Amino acid sequence: AAPQQYAAPQQYAAPQQYAAAPQYSAPAQCYTAPQQYAAAPQQYAAYQQPAQPQPQSESITLPGDAHPGKEYSFAAPDGRTVTFQVPQGMGPGSTLTVSY
Repeated sequence: AAPQQYAAPQQYAAPQQYAAAPQYSAPAQCYTAPQQYAAAPQQYAAYQQPAQPQPQSESITLPGDAHPGKEYSFAAPDGRTVTFQVPQGMGPGSTLTVSY
């Protein structure tokens, strides 16, 4: 025998104001601003994010006591102190580029 179906009692039925809202679609036409506003200043459209500092690099020739893992520091042109480690395979007289 098929299972019996139960209907919810009327007091548990959703009130009409909570029933699913009708779905709306976009209007069929688009509106264009009147010509008098076409020449409005675009001061807000020109806003840009603050510029990020550009990455810089410095070419360094390692001194006579250099060995892999040793740290050195130098003063960058903008005043920052840049510290780097000598990479594996480099030693005295090697030239490397340090990006900062």
